[in-house]
Amino acid sequence: MKTSAREDLLEALCILSRTKPEPPTISDLSDHLSRTPEEIRGHLSTMQDQGDLRLLSGDRVELTPEGSRIGNQVAKKHQVLECFLSDILGMDRGTASEEACILEHDISDEALDRLDRYMSRPGKRWRRGKHEKSSLPTLLDYPAGSDLKVSSVKCPGGCQRLFDMGIVPGEQVRLVTTLDNKAMVIHVKGFDIAISPEIASCIFVERAE
Repeated sequence: MKTSAREDLLEALCILSRTKPEPPTISDLSDHLSRTPEEIRGHLSTMQDQGDLRLLSGDRVELTPEGSRIGNQVAKKHQVLECFLSDILGMDRGTASEEACILEHDISDEALDRLDRYMSRPGKRWRRGKHEKSSLPTLLDYPAGSDLKVSSVKCPGGCQRLFDMGIVPGEQVRLVTTLDNKAMVIHVKGFDIAISPEIASCIFVERAE
């Protein structure tokens, strides 16, 4: 049995167990994973022998403490990866989820921990696809001539265009001027770039040292 198949089943059992008062059934797993009950049943029998779960009457499946631990760990990997791919890299949420399903089986604990801490850095806090506003100021809060460092970037439609221009966390920018229409001109990576006030409100900054 492949490790990825085992982890997918444990993750699915954890998710389904949170939404149902009773242990999920093989039919529930089949619907959730879009796999046949026969295929799933064979895997579950092997996983019961490994100590991951218990097969109950009525085709219900109950996780053991070890199975629950692994399943929750995989679910966390999926959440962090999906959030990073969608909110930071600007991928469509559905596509990000599909990619996360692939990456979650191979990412190391160290890489996941670094991603998790990156997502939790000051500026914005991303968790399970949600984000909270920060008390950090944006470009709109500084006058022309300010030398600033980008703390975080969060655009409702994705941040890829800003990243392509070099406006990424940690990059230093200079606020050149504010135009009559409230647009801003900033200097980054050796270029002057005009951005709208709506975009400027999505770029969280702090004074450059």
